[in-house]
This record gives sequence, C-alpha cells and structure tokens, in this order.
Amino acid sequence: MSPRSRRPGRPRTAVGARLTGGEAAGRRLLTESAPDLRATTGLARAACFNILGELVVGAEVVDLFAGAGSLGLEALSRGASFVTFVELGRQRAKLIESNLERLGWSDRAEVVVGDALSWLRRPPGSLVRCRLILLDPPYRDAGAQLCLDAVRLLGRATAASSEWDPLVVVEHHRDLSVPDQAGALNCVRTARYGTTVLSFYRRLP
Repeated sequence: MSPRSRRPGRPRTAVGARLTGGEAAGRRLLTESAPDLRATTGLARAACFNILGELVVGAEVVDLFAGAGSLGLEALSRGASFVTFVELGRQRAKLIESNLERLGWSDRAEVVVGDALSWLRRPPGSLVRCRLILLDPPYRDAGAQLCLDAVRLLGRATAASSEWDPLVVVEHHRDLSVPDQAGALNCVRTARYGTTVLSFYRRLP
C-alpha cells in the first residue's frame, strides 16, 4: 500500500500500563499510540482504588471519557460487578472491547460509543443503579469545561434522585478548580499526585 492510500490518523495499538490490583494485578493493557491519549498513571490509579477500597467490590460502575478504559478495567480487576464505559472515539471503544475480551470480562461490561455529556443528559435509568462514577476528561483543549459540565450534570442527577448516593471520583489537572459543591454533591476529599488531582464527591448530608 502506498503512503497516499493509507488511512490518515489511524491509531496504533501498543502495550500499555499494568493493572495495579485485584484478580488481574500485573496484567498489561493494550493501549493506543496517540499523542492526545492521556492514560491515568499507575500511581494515581493505584492510589485512587486504594482510597476506594471495598467500596468497589460488587459495585456497578460508570467510566466516563473512558479513553483506553484503564480506570474501568482497574475497577473490574478489583471486584466491580459491572462497568459501563462511555467513550466518544470508536477506535478507542474497540480497544476497550479488546482488553475486555483478553481479560475474560466481556460479560461484565458495556462499551457505549458516544459523548459523555449527552449520555449523562439521558433519563437517569442505568445511571442511578451505579454506586461509583469515574470521571477522567481530557486535560487539554475543551477538557476543563467538559470536566466542569460533567460534574454539574452529575450533581443535578443526584439532586433529582433522592435515594441515590453515588461516589463520584474526578481526575483533573491541578490547575483546574473544581467546585466544592455541585447540585446535591459535595467534594469530601482531594488527593494530589504530581500534576494530577483526584476529587471525591458524595451526596450532601
């Protein structure tokens, strides 16, 4: 195939980071060789799930802006019952499906190809069954606004469902100030790892 006939911008698969805990600890994930893909570092991912501890076990989870899916895959390794991955890029969604198949978890997950904000604006149905929401939008370009909009929508959804008490984990750059309160959600904890900050939200008491 000549250089002119190749499909431009097609992602290249590479061996990525390892899962840090649970049944598949140490297994490497397939990822994408793409300059705009920023996977959660192993340090931040391990710290996040060590903080969450037993809350992950048996939980239904949503991984928004999933990218290569490392957060949701870590949740499955650590005992989550089901993970919904929401990722806009079709090739990255296929990559998540490949990792699920390699790890034997295809029956414990759903991969949604679509915009995370649009998915959050749907009727709450499947969302309010989830105990844990993982939120890792891009850092660059419109990523900061996507992060703030997603937190706002989750706060609104929590306020609209009086019996729903999710734990929302937002991974963001240290230069982005996320709100202390959004709808019925309150930021109850933060943890910083280099340029990455994890902000944890729960329902207001």
